[in-house]
Order: sequence, then structure tokens, then C-alpha cells
Amino acid sequence: MRKRALTLILFAALALSVSACGKVAGGTSSASSIHEEAAPSELTEADVLAAYEQAAEVYDWFDLCSLPTSGDPVAEDGKPYDPKQEGLSYRAVAYESLKTYADLDVCVRSCFTQELADKLMGGGTGYRDIGGRLYAADAARGSNLYLLGKAASAERVEPDRWAVTVTFYIDSYEYPFATVGYSQKTLDYIKTPDGWRFSTFCSSDALDETAETVFRFSYGYPSTMEQEDMADWPALKLACWLLHADGAFSDAPGDYFALRLLNHPDEWFAALSVFPDSPWEYRDSVIADPAWSIYSWHPAQEDERLEALLNAYQPKTSAETVLLDALKTAWLQATQLGQDGATAAFCLVANEQCLTLGKKSGTYPWLYKDFPEKPTSVGTGDNGEKIYAFSYGGVDVKYITYSDEGGEASFVSRMETTSPTVKTWWGVSVGDQKSDILAVYREADYTDKIRAEDGDGAWVWPGDRELLGSHITFYMKNGAVSEILMENLSD
Repeated sequence: MRKRALTLILFAALALSVSACGKVAGGTSSASSIHEEAAPSELTEADVLAAYEQAAEVYDWFDLCSLPTSGDPVAEDGKPYDPKQEGLSYRAVAYESLKTYADLDVCVRSCFTQELADKLMGGGTGYRDIGGRLYAADAARGSNLYLLGKAASAERVEPDRWAVTVTFYIDSYEYPFATVGYSQKTLDYIKTPDGWRFSTFCSSDALDETAETVFRFSYGYPSTMEQEDMADWPALKLACWLLHADGAFSDAPGDYFALRLLNHPDEWFAALSVFPDSPWEYRDSVIADPAWSIYSWHPAQEDERLEALLNAYQPKTSAETVLLDALKTAWLQATQLGQDGATAAFCLVANEQCLTLGKKSGTYPWLYKDFPEKPTSVGTGDNGEKIYAFSYGGVDVKYITYSDEGGEASFVSRMETTSPTVKTWWGVSVGDQKSDILAVYREADYTDKIRAEDGDGAWVWPGDRELLGSHITFYMKNGAVSEILMENLSD
């Protein structure tokens, strides 16, 4: 089973923060401790991924950027470098555990098989032994500008071999053009007489821009969607298109994407398996899009098909499990927000569930999971209606029950929280600042007449100052949100 990537290495810079060949007691390298001989059953995916990270740093010293150096430049014979003469200039390597050329050789051979190590340590490496010290010719070819990030996963494919799959993500967007997708390299980590070593490897920016999984789009006129039949696009291409699409550019592709999930779930899950560990900014919304699209715009029979699929689908990998869980969460939130016309404007998200103000059909706990078994009775209202309260996920909720034409109904009239883990649908939570509130609740009004005696007043949305109907109050203290209250007051 191919396991979901455990590490996501953002490629903002090549920081040499991991001491790949740091010395430990006895003069051996720490790299040797990870690559040392171990029984297959004793080697875990985490071990292999740690070995990959160390080996990647070492490999990049030869393929991407040389080791850091310091001091004055010298020629290969150790004399001060004269730029008028032919030949490279060298500086002493400034790396704690690598003092000599022999140190570098030991480090390389602790990560790679003899054959691969010989190639790395052969001629043209740019490293020299000068006067018993390790010197390097400063060199850096620069990383691939299209590369957004990478992720690695490991799978034991044979008793003496692990396959490490490195996924390189691309995202280059400058309106109206975008290049989006990924390519992969599979590296062999094998058991040798000297211990576990990589027999194949690649640099940390080995993105293949010609891969079939890399797509080029135009969102201008004519757009790619106007030039091609999207009904024939594979699920991955549709998903990559949606990463930068909005408005009219997302409607039809979103429908095709949702129908692909319903009609070809195995293809959909397999194709989207690279999404959970990707650094794409809008990956989560694209993953969840089919659930929202089907609930909001598709016929009732397709709602039923999706619900049945989510209950029956058996994930084949841990990445598919993440995808399935995300779809289930989106589907649950869509149904919770959609019940009896509830809106996202007055929703508090706690434990991935949408707690909303307003009417609830049926009996407690309505469509929600893991609520307290029984709410607490807290009295009766002016018209004799029963009032109940309960707490869930950091939110204190109060509601009333009454008889409706369709039977018993409830109305949630108040929700409040002081927990920073709870957020409004548009992302504001306890601890946020005034700017965070106004970024999404632009019509909010400030008042110093609410809790001004022990705080900084409050921001109220909508800002009609009447506080009738549904509204949100963001109580402030020391410049930050200290409490969020959602309340519905009758006219």
C-alpha cells in the first residue's frame, strides 16, 4: 500500500538546517545511524523518510548548490587565487562536521550505494583536498522557478527494498496563464552489506515540466475551457483547473468534477491522491467541491448517490482516506448549513461541524454528531416554550422547542464561544484582531457601549445597531477578539 506522504518540504529556499553528516560519539556520522543495517520489519516509513531527507541534502551539494564556504579564495594548488590565471577558485568549506575531503567521502557513502557514491565523488565534483582541508568551488545553478514544493512517501515493496516516491508540485500563475500539476520520481532504498543505502536518487528540484500530469491553461479569451471539451478531461486536469478558476470558469468544470466522482470514484480518488500533501493554496476547497456542488445544484437522486458512495467507498491508501474524510466533512457541513434555510453567515465551526442559528427540524441532536446525549433544561420562555442548553466543542448553545406543522421543531437562538479553536464560517476566531474582522465583515460597526467596562467594546455585524434578528458580536479585549456571540433576537 502506498502511504500518504509524511513530510511536506516547502521549497522557499535550500536551507542547510539538517546536519546530514553531523559527528556523534566515536567519530562516526549521524547519517550512518539512520542508514545502518536493520531488519526490514524494524525499518519504518518514518526511518526511510528521515534517511531520504538526509540523503537529499547531501545529493544537492553536488547537483544543486555546493556546500557553504568562507575565507579567501585559493587556486587548486593552495596559493592565493589569481583571477588572471586559468582554473577555478576554491574556498574552505564552512560546515561543522566536514573538515576534510575524507569526511565528505564518508558522508556520501553513508547515504548511497558504492556505485552511486563513486559517481558523485568522481571527477568534476567541485570539491578538493587542499592542504588537508576540504575546499569547494562556489557553485549554484538555482532551483526550478516553477517548483512550488515537494512531498515524499515511502513503501516497502520487497524485504530488502523500499520505494521512496517524491512528488514535485508545479504552480506558475500569471493571469491569464497557469501551469499546474506535478511529476514524480521513484527512488530505490536497498539493503546492502554496509546497511541501507539509496541506489538511485534525484535532486530536490527534479520537476519534469513535460510530464502528462502537468497542465497549461488560459483563463483569458479564448480560454482553455472554450477551446476544449471539458467532459473528456480526466479528474486530475479538472481539479488543477479549479485551483485557479472562479465565477463562470468554475461552474461547468465543477459539475464535471462532481459527476466524475459519482460515475468513476476509483479514478477520482486515485487521481486526487496527490492533493492532500500538496502545497497548493486552494487544495482543500477543490477536494471538497464535489460535495458542495452536488448538495447545492444537483438533483436529489444525485444527493442520494453521493451519500451512498461516501458510506460505501473503501479507501485503498491513506491519501484516499484523507480525501474521503474531507468529502464527508464537506457533505455534513452542506447539510447542516442547508437545513431549514440556515446560512453560513451565522455558523460557528467546531470540530468541523457547522453549528448554526435558526430553525432545526426534528428532535435534538438534529443532523449533528457527538453532541451531548441530553441537553440541560434551563426553564421556559414567555410563551411557555421549553429552553435547553448544551456545550459542544467550545461552543455554548441555547435553543427552544415548539410544535410546528411538521411536528416538533427547535430554534437555536444563541451560540457563544471563547475558544480559539472555534471559528466563524469566514474564518474569524478568538485572538484575531480588528483587521481580521473587517476583512470579511466589512459592514461591522464598533460600539463602546458593550462590555466597555472590562474590555475594548465590541464589533457588531450586521452593523444596523438595532441588534434585532440574527447578528454576531465580537467582544474585544486588549485589541483582540475575546469572545464571539451569535444571537437571534425577535423583532
